[in-house]
Amino acid sequence: MINNLIHSILVCPEVDREYPIISHGEGIYIYDTDGKKYIDGTSGSAAVANLGHSIDGISQIVKEQMDRVAIIPTHTFRTAELESYLDKLIRFAPEGFTRAWTVLSGTEAVEQSLKLALQYHQLNNNPERYKIISRWGSYHGNSVFTLDVGGMAIRRGAYEQWLNNFPHTSPAYNYRRPEGVTEEDYGLQCAQEFEKCIIENDPETIAAFIVEPVVGAALGAVPPPNGYMKEVRRICDKYGVLFIADEVLTGFGRIGANFGIERFEVTPDIIATGKGISAGFTPLSAIIAHEKVARVFEKYKAAFLGGHTFACNPVSAQVGSFVIDYIEENGIVENAKVMGEYFLSELKKLEKYPIVGDTRGMGLLLGIEFVMCKETKKPFPKELNLNKLVVNGAFERGVVIYPGKGSVDGVNGDHVLISPPLIINKEEINIMIRVLEATIIEVSEAVKSYSTVRVL
Repeated sequence: MINNLIHSILVCPEVDREYPIISHGEGIYIYDTDGKKYIDGTSGSAAVANLGHSIDGISQIVKEQMDRVAIIPTHTFRTAELESYLDKLIRFAPEGFTRAWTVLSGTEAVEQSLKLALQYHQLNNNPERYKIISRWGSYHGNSVFTLDVGGMAIRRGAYEQWLNNFPHTSPAYNYRRPEGVTEEDYGLQCAQEFEKCIIENDPETIAAFIVEPVVGAALGAVPPPNGYMKEVRRICDKYGVLFIADEVLTGFGRIGANFGIERFEVTPDIIATGKGISAGFTPLSAIIAHEKVARVFEKYKAAFLGGHTFACNPVSAQVGSFVIDYIEENGIVENAKVMGEYFLSELKKLEKYPIVGDTRGMGLLLGIEFVMCKETKKPFPKELNLNKLVVNGAFERGVVIYPGKGSVDGVNGDHVLISPPLIINKEEINIMIRVLEATIIEVSEAVKSYSTVRVL
């Protein structure tokens, strides 16, 4: 089977692939129109359907709100549903956050958070602060602006002519730290590189630093080195730079806390969040501002200059409110933490296979990186698309996972992201592990003897 997959990936473009049609979903499973059952190990496109598919009661809530009012002119009116939800969202956030605003997508949430940071500095009479620092190997959205801010080379490439190229710093990628350097020293080195980046680009021009608590699709579930987050928080404070946590993927329990940054005992200034915020039942995302940021707007009685057609609509607010209640009433965050620890411990056992270089992650945001040589960590030739061999092999066995590429230098390096619904249990994890192991064994044998690898 895998040899056929190798041939199809090397010879046939992805646009020629026939995609099954999904008929319905239930729990962690989705079903196609041929009756085949799949474990949705991506939660509906990378960590969205955190609560699984098809939950009793949610469609009725949406219908009732739509029957009342679906959209309002937010420049003139408020709704009780929206006000209640924003209060609930603030309570769900870490201590000290006092204001929130909803939009529809993760990209919008990130852009809004960056706009908020810029306006904060303008109100503080620092209009020269406009630059955003992020890390290479990060993904912060798919608009041209957020691609510019982000550090995902594969996605940036097609739009290079449009990019202004904001400053970027090290991805703080523990698996590929220099030999002989401890994790703690490496974290400090990466933070020092961040500080150097601020200095070289003139501290008086830096508005914000944006970071994923655990890097998602760009690197494949990479947590920061020990001590790194606390040190970059200290550096941000030293230079008056706002700290933005991109929680689009890591928020709402995904890594075993309400928001991922809480796992590192750091409080950001702004949170951008999405995906699991609505569990996939409606387009929804949000920015949440710490009191430090909000009070500047309140002091000058300034309105936030952000807005989209469907921002703060009451239908999405009702869904968001349902999701928070469901998370809290069903112990979803704790389940993600406990099941994530079990899942990672089982993934670690797969490191005995020759192509598995690293298994990592936190909560139920997990990744596997594949290498051609364990000792040197040399990646497979990029043309082989080994990540897709693994993804396609697992797919044939009824498990959906997410392919990733560029984990070494933005172009080379293969990994997969595993982000099942947060309601998953041990029995279902064991099924996924068996499928992953069988696929890895098959791919290992195929690439070992496949002559194309040696030629490429």
